[in-house]
Amino acid sequence: MIMQLHIDLQDRYGLHMPSPDAAEQELGLRERKNRRTRRAIVRATVELTLEGGYAAATIPRIAERADVAPRTVSTWFPTKDEILFEKTGDAIDRATAQMREGSGSIVDRLEAWLTEEIEHHPAPDPEIARLRRSAIEHDPELRARERQLWDQLQSEVSRVVARDTDGSPGDMGPQVFAGATMGFLWTLGSMARQDDPQDGEALLREGVALLRATLSAVTASSVA
Repeated sequence: MIMQLHIDLQDRYGLHMPSPDAAEQELGLRERKNRRTRRAIVRATVELTLEGGYAAATIPRIAERADVAPRTVSTWFPTKDEILFEKTGDAIDRATAQMREGSGSIVDRLEAWLTEEIEHHPAPDPEIARLRRSAIEHDPELRARERQLWDQLQSEVSRVVARDTDGSPGDMGPQVFAGATMGFLWTLGSMARQDDPQDGEALLREGVALLRATLSAVTASSVA
């Protein structure tokens, strides 16, 4: 997916958002300029990554391609990873907090997290999401970095399930459920990126129902 989760949930899960042009019309001159600058930096990073790999996309080269000063790049994105994985870490932190402190089953908490992301954390415009996705899929270093980010979430899911079932994170049940959760998120993101994406809310409901069935099986197994 998740996905780049730095790939944003609203865009990834196929929910209908205002077009970038329509959104920009509602912004002031300063904000429109800031948005264009950020978009130029992301586009430059992606282009350089596609041309020569992520390692070759240095801050000075990104700045030159985007026609901005290197300090401008660092002002908007304190680290180079944030250009392509912006907000992903924050989203995973919110998921972790919801799973640890939220109410209901682990599925209830995952659903609450997804709903919160979609409703209260604006997605980047579709062009930026596509550019970032292209760079990540093209470069092995970026794919590994994305996998590392999502492994954090998968590990947290298995820990919470183990806690709720009085088991160990390494047990079969928590591992199977955590794997199913990640499969659900990746599949949801993949479907949303299709040329003719399905309804995002319907996909969420279907995926959540499957996770509930998986959790029931894991819980039954743990008390058998």
